[in-house]
Amino acid sequence: MKTLITNSLSRGTTNVTNMATSVSDSTPRAGSSIGQLFDLCGITREHTFYDQNYRFHHSKIKAGQCVHASGDECKAVHLVFSGFLKNTWTDKDGTEKVINFPMKNELVGLDAIAPRKYTNTLTALSDCELITIPIEFLNRHEIASEILKLHLITEMSKQLVNEQKILFVTSCLPADARVAKFLLSLSFKFKTLGFSEKSFLLRMKQEDIGSHLGLTNETVSRTLSALCDLGLMKKNNRQIDILDFDALMQFRRLHANMNYSRRQDKSVRFS
Repeated sequence: MKTLITNSLSRGTTNVTNMATSVSDSTPRAGSSIGQLFDLCGITREHTFYDQNYRFHHSKIKAGQCVHASGDECKAVHLVFSGFLKNTWTDKDGTEKVINFPMKNELVGLDAIAPRKYTNTLTALSDCELITIPIEFLNRHEIASEILKLHLITEMSKQLVNEQKILFVTSCLPADARVAKFLLSLSFKFKTLGFSEKSFLLRMKQEDIGSHLGLTNETVSRTLSALCDLGLMKKNNRQIDILDFDALMQFRRLHANMNYSRRQDKSVRFS
């Protein structure tokens, strides 16, 4: 199954007519043009003489399916058109670390461009739709390819900065504050995508959050429950409703002997 999905995603198409004969139920649309891809990536279109026939293939991925595994050959990178995914790295002893949770409009697979093999394993947390950007297209000596390559460099830089922020969170902040920061970062992502910043669904499991933040599942569960008891948020299964952004941003550490109650005075919430 992993091989089938990877092969499907790695396939680039260059002609609309040819594409029309190969569209199946697993393909939600014929594909995106270069201009459409630029719009999705937020790239300003300064030229209009792109190859109007080139199409970037769209693929549907079901929740739980593997997009690519560590060690797979890289023939393409992908833009997330919709859905939520989990990016993980596994060491030689089999210990898995969750790197990030890619969402709409994020580029994935950039770790494989240099070695031409994927370093990480990418798994869908929900039904997803990905747009394939073949390496073959990036290697073309064309204006559109050069512009897209510059965009990839920009995105790599952003991902590096985000990884530095995560390193700071996991190495410098108390365990409880890491969970609060994670919720705020998700809230910000949803807001930038035009969704509610106060009410959203956690697509990932608590164990995944713990792996991402360097915490145990028990610590994540305890902190989420305490944040609810303190009145900073509400949680119903995986549904999160943030009630007090200012307090959540100031949150640092739970008091070991605190009785977590919504009736408690806010002045004693933080250490």
